Amino acid sequence: MWRFLASLIGVSVAQVQVGQEVPPTLSAQDETGKKVSMGDLRGKWAVLFFYPHDDTPGCTRQAKEFSRLHTDFQKLGAQVYGVSGQNAESHRAFKKKHNLTIPLLVDSTASLSDFFGVKRMMGMCSRDVVVVSPQGKIALIRRGVSPDTSAQEILNWLRENRQ
Repeated sequence: MWRFLASLIGVSVAQVQVGQEVPPTLSAQDETGKKVSMGDLRGKWAVLFFYPHDDTPGCTRQAKEFSRLHTDFQKLGAQVYGVSGQNAESHRAFKKKHNLTIPLLVDSTASLSDFFGVKRMMGMCSRDVVVVSPQGKIALIRRGVSPDTSAQEILNWLRENRQ
């Protein structure tokens, strides 16, 4: 659906592939203002779940599920980040309201969305998950994931595929 709508209004979306290297300089700030760069994450798995908007029903369910499984991801050497276009203040309020344990990255300039080929319309991004390997390469791309099952599916994938 996003690809179709994007094509109607002429929005181009990057085509990234599994195995592609992620630039170590690619970065964003979390809800506290701390800069998180892909280079800093080398040596561990990084899970980036892109969600449309803070504090909406599906996004809340998805963020709560990733938070519930946060310790399980950490045991596998994976750091999880939620990513959307809202500002740090919105992310802080969302995190506090729902007791989220995962960092939320501010992607207001769409640098992460653009690089990872996440579609954006009217300031909101599609619901995608990207897993980056400890070597800094894209290991998995899932587009249009379910807010209810994506966290468990990614955790299961990591259990089966991490080396």
